[in-house]
Amino acid sequence: MLRHTFIHVPGVGRVTEERLWGSGIRSWEECLNELRSVDCGLRNSKPRTMQSPSRTGPLFSPRVWKVVESHLENSCRSLSQGDTAFFEEWIPSREKWRMYPDFANGAAFLDIETTGISSWWNDITVIGIYDSLGPRVFVKGKDLGDFPAVIKDYSLLITYNGRQFDVPFLKAKFPGLKLPGAHLDLRFPLRRLGLSGGLKDIERQLGMEREGPLREVDGYMAVRLWQEYMRGNKSALETLIRYNLEDVVGLKSLAERAYNMAIKGLSISVPPIHEGERPGLDLPYDPELITWLKSYRHAVGF
Repeated sequence: MLRHTFIHVPGVGRVTEERLWGSGIRSWEECLNELRSVDCGLRNSKPRTMQSPSRTGPLFSPRVWKVVESHLENSCRSLSQGDTAFFEEWIPSREKWRMYPDFANGAAFLDIETTGISSWWNDITVIGIYDSLGPRVFVKGKDLGDFPAVIKDYSLLITYNGRQFDVPFLKAKFPGLKLPGAHLDLRFPLRRLGLSGGLKDIERQLGMEREGPLREVDGYMAVRLWQEYMRGNKSALETLIRYNLEDVVGLKSLAERAYNMAIKGLSISVPPIHEGERPGLDLPYDPELITWLKSYRHAVGF
């Protein structure tokens, strides 16, 4: 999909992108070929604007087409070099789903747990990531400090609401942290598709329910699980880690679903990607503890 994308080009919005596709120019290479033919015409003293084959009007004025040509050349070069930072800068947040297939192999799906909602006053307790090799978790008081050395090697960060929550916490915790060059926050493309709410709300709307009692765990309960662990309850940490990694592995399925839903709304035909089953986790958790915390929450009115 990325090679069909033009909205990251200065001066090109959704309307112009649609006109390009409608004119038969559906990839960077096709557009560059047409632009270079325009350049040839100018050198031969036959100035013209770049027009669609149907001659319904100019797609780019002479003032703009050189900028477009340069930007598309940079796009080709950045894609071949795996430079996700270029596309992070130029593609709007709600359209970053277009990057997913090209950079999925270098993607880190990420979610954090904290002691509260303020990155200034609260701390990170657990960081979970999932990649092509499987899940990995970093825990406060154990190996949380290893996270910066690991995350810098990825090219694409994928979260849900990470721009507002996870990333500010990570930057406050690890000053100078080097994150992947691009960040696909699934909240933005999903909202564009008419899906809103928390991560588990989105999963329910898409029929991606979790296993048993794990459906009941949320951010509030995650804070309580850490508190229980600090009181000496080992199963509380196991449950918190399982909850965190359920969030993380679910992001992969959500990214695949969001991509395939998004391409259906385009005026060009783009092949869908394979939607794999939600990755399974063979990790322990304490259903009775979840039930107890749920009862306690109702008792105190939260």
